[in-house]
Amino acid sequence: MSLPASARIIRADNGSLITIGELAQTGDRPLIWTLDQRKRLTAQPIHRVAHRGYAEVFRVRLGSGRELEATDCQLCMTLDGPTALANMASGQRIGVPRRVPEPLVPLRMVDPEVILLAHMIGDGSCVKNQPIRYASIDEESLDAVTAAARHFGVTAIRDDYPSARVITLRLPAPYHLTHGKRNPIAAWLDEFGLFDKRSYEKFVPSEVFALQNVRVGLFLRHLWTTDGHVSWDARSQIGRLYYASTSRRLIDDVAHLLLRFGVLFRIKRVGKEGYRDCWHLHIYGAENQLRFLRHIGVHGSKDAAAEALIAKLEPVRRNTNLDTVPTDVWTRVRAALAEKAITQRDFATAMNTKFCGSAMWKRSPSRGRLHNVSIVLEDRDLHDLATNDVFWDEIVEITSLGEQDVYDIGIDGADNVIAQGIVAHTG
Repeated sequence: MSLPASARIIRADNGSLITIGELAQTGDRPLIWTLDQRKRLTAQPIHRVAHRGYAEVFRVRLGSGRELEATDCQLCMTLDGPTALANMASGQRIGVPRRVPEPLVPLRMVDPEVILLAHMIGDGSCVKNQPIRYASIDEESLDAVTAAARHFGVTAIRDDYPSARVITLRLPAPYHLTHGKRNPIAAWLDEFGLFDKRSYEKFVPSEVFALQNVRVGLFLRHLWTTDGHVSWDARSQIGRLYYASTSRRLIDDVAHLLLRFGVLFRIKRVGKEGYRDCWHLHIYGAENQLRFLRHIGVHGSKDAAAEALIAKLEPVRRNTNLDTVPTDVWTRVRAALAEKAITQRDFATAMNTKFCGSAMWKRSPSRGRLHNVSIVLEDRDLHDLATNDVFWDEIVEITSLGEQDVYDIGIDGADNVIAQGIVAHTG
């Protein structure tokens, strides 16, 4: 393995993302998520983090928007086995996790704290020498923040600005501030490292990753009502579901939290001259969007839009092209057919599909279709490929970033680690 210090690893014990540099510095050797031989996530302990030296590092950008930084000798997961980055090019598909389990040791956080944290990350302002503020046009969100602030003993003060078409809540301390005494909400946000952060610097604190799914869903539901979008595009006859931010780290964090529910995503950069780049995290596909809307949802006035979108999506024919297995899998299928002496025509009949000759092998099969193939052929390996925890993402671009310090990681009982959301092999 040859990853830079900035590469983030998923801890299995508390769910947080920790960099290799932090592991090297602290000497901590926690349980992390890794894939077993059947490509299912399992928790294994790190036993070694070693500085390997100074080497050229490349950024690998994938179709989903994920990005991995690694040396060209780093091994990534492909359908044919671990392959060095140096032997890869645009168009090749590599394995990434399709879901992330709940942490083994979840953290408790009461609902008012989860709700206030989501709204302050999305539409809050908490900077030095200024009042703590929250701005919104959604009355239900304003009520939610007002109620959550009472948990800290804070009474929100409402300021209406009709010309700006926004309502602001000031969240003053419930006592006189003297030396060494702070606003309780400011002190609380400072514990998470969020105090005095501008919008482009915001992120999801590690404590949220340590929550159980029910509260991660609560966090995302309230966060989505700030800078999230939910609508039905009547012209294109598709749902529009995305979250926007000028903070790339926040977008990456939200993407990681969505994996707790098996929701797939695609990250896109949106540029506008004279402004900071904005990042949009899109949720595509009717089945994928319904998974988000049913298991997470959206708080406030956007909930009505979410319910309307569900009604539009339910009768839509599912597009299975979003989640497929690389076409190389057909080589295994043809080998199994030959071994069992099954003709392609008989195979098509068993699959209840029209025989179309070689055209059958040209398209990547959906996981559902491959699952049917595994049943017809009674093939466990194909069944595992159709039901495992891997999503096959496509390499879009590989660019050099120059030389950096790189590290090796050793894991007991496994040969891979989930780094920057990508399966990276350790040797």
